Amino acid sequence: MFHAVRLWWSGGRGKVTFRLFLFEFIVVVAGVLTAQSLANWVSARHEDRAIREENERVRYEIGRARQVARIWMKAAPCLLERVDTVIRRSSSAGVLDDGQSATPLFIGYTVEPLKEDMRRAFGERFGVAQVDNYALVSTTAQSIGDSFNLVRLGWDRFALMDSSLGPVTQADRATVKDAAIQVRAHLQRIKYRVGWIESTAERLGIPAQTSNANMGSAQPVADCDQIWRSGRVWQEGS
Repeated sequence: MFHAVRLWWSGGRGKVTFRLFLFEFIVVVAGVLTAQSLANWVSARHEDRAIREENERVRYEIGRARQVARIWMKAAPCLLERVDTVIRRSSSAGVLDDGQSATPLFIGYTVEPLKEDMRRAFGERFGVAQVDNYALVSTTAQSIGDSFNLVRLGWDRFALMDSSLGPVTQADRATVKDAAIQVRAHLQRIKYRVGWIESTAERLGIPAQTSNANMGSAQPVADCDQIWRSGRVWQEGS
């Protein structure tokens, strides 16, 4: 058997066959490696684009949230001043008139959190600190929305002391005072939290953003009276 193989090889046919086999093997391996490299390159490009688009989305939303935070930074002290007036009047014989019980319109902006399947890639690309800052703004913006919804619910009870709606009883005063104290606490939380958004956006280098969408050009009011005249905590930008 070995003698036959030796003759086959020494006769030249074996060498030609081996060279053909070796050439085809190299071609196949090179093709597999090239295909794998191409697939990896396409996958990396896709992941890179997904990360870039997600980063742009989050930064835009943080910019919008920063603009809303500035609106609340101006409005919160005005609202607190009105609530303090309500508390004082509910503790005496005073009543609310001239629209003092009317609930102004509020505004908020939600920052959707990073997609869960991208958090690790974001951490590797931008660092854990930036991912944490994104998460801080997202949760803070959500909590502001939750708080001003509670403010709205409590503020609606102020109508119990509206003299234009009928006599005001002691029970009405007690209800309004309790509601006003809770509203005050929620407004204080909003006041602190919008400061977190402002400072975090500043660290991230994200400017306040507006848009041409409905209420997208909202700006802080010039003064407290503008809130009570317009019935909302913001003014429309030019």
